[in-house]
Amino acid sequence: MSPALITIIIVIVAVILLMTGKIPIAAIAIAVPVSLVMTGVLTPKEAFANFSNKWPLIFMFMFMVGESLFRTGFADIAGKFAIKMSKDRENLFFLWVMLISAALSAFLSNLGVIACLLPIVLAGVKKGNYSLKKAVLSMAFASSLGGTITLIGTPPNGVVNSVIGTMKLGIKPFRFFDYALVGLPLAIIGIVVIYLISLKVMPKEKVDTESEDYEGPNIKSTFKFRKNKMAIAVITFIVIVIVMAAGSYIPFIKHTLHLDLLTAAALGAIIVIITGTITWKEAYNSVSWTTVISFATLLSLSLALKKSGAVKVIADGMTGLTQSPYLLMVLIVFITMFLTQFTFNTAATGIIAPIAVAAASAVHVSPYPLLMAVAMSASACFMSPIATGPNIAVVGPGRLKFIDFIKAGWVIQLSSFIIIIILVPIFWKF
Repeated sequence: MSPALITIIIVIVAVILLMTGKIPIAAIAIAVPVSLVMTGVLTPKEAFANFSNKWPLIFMFMFMVGESLFRTGFADIAGKFAIKMSKDRENLFFLWVMLISAALSAFLSNLGVIACLLPIVLAGVKKGNYSLKKAVLSMAFASSLGGTITLIGTPPNGVVNSVIGTMKLGIKPFRFFDYALVGLPLAIIGIVVIYLISLKVMPKEKVDTESEDYEGPNIKSTFKFRKNKMAIAVITFIVIVIVMAAGSYIPFIKHTLHLDLLTAAALGAIIVIITGTITWKEAYNSVSWTTVISFATLLSLSLALKKSGAVKVIADGMTGLTQSPYLLMVLIVFITMFLTQFTFNTAATGIIAPIAVAAASAVHVSPYPLLMAVAMSASACFMSPIATGPNIAVVGPGRLKFIDFIKAGWVIQLSSFIIIIILVPIFWKF
């Protein structure tokens, strides 16, 4: 059996296992490089090389920096602001929740934002007798949209940059705010669509947050905010984001301080820990290890797909359908969105991104628009509870079923598809 066929079989099995939800995502992710080594597709060094990749580490450290904003009460203040500004109007409350969720998610962990805002949203829902399902769904969707704005906003953006490095394409990775060219309009239009249309088709049932079978968090925080450390957390966060966003343009940061994205993120984590803004245990627990492990292990698929020739086989099949770069991009957007609904956006990105690169090479166009399309499509998925971290996080608190996501998400899913296929070619030329 050829290495290409073996790799394709491993990909198919991994996708099926991810779709079933019977095995933890991290376990499947670890099984991928192990399988690639045992079948001789990759050497052990190649299969596990991405544990030294900077992107899993960047996200790990930024989880910690983001935790400091939660523990000091800064994100809590933002949540309470939404309640105050809504003036007892349900849809206005949902709008403020979406705006704050999207804004925070552009720079913080999506899961961290949801974890912080959930108790505040629950308090607002109980006070105003609002629909909890609408509240948590709109918050989750807005969080995913907000994450598309920056490099660190959502894992797929980092995965795409990692694929650029792993496949040694000889091109520069996307910069911090490059994603905003498509992500910002996508987030703004998406929130408008949710507010004007999706809220009307979302489930209307109200959930009793005090019932015995309620699975969500308490409406009161389970820890005391360290408000005296808030200034440290906020200043550290702002400085680190500035360094990460503008460091490559400022000689003092790049050449004198030698601060790159990884070092800046690590520095931020060190500061919030040694100043007592968060404890080491809190820092450790703040990390989504599923995300980190999936990053480091599933990226081995990128190398395997390229090394075995499987990526060329799949790409040739796609380009056999069409030689048009634009139609190829549309096809990739559709496949990415479909696959993400059943796998998880980090995993889907790791699978589709190298295929997009090979497809771009086959039709002799720049890989940038296809890679940007993959990143945006993997984050803009709303019709499944397992598509994204925010979707997974609100299933229990909202007592949500799979059908709830289909009913609530199909409008924003369709609009996101249209926005992406229109905007990507405008900003990223073939």
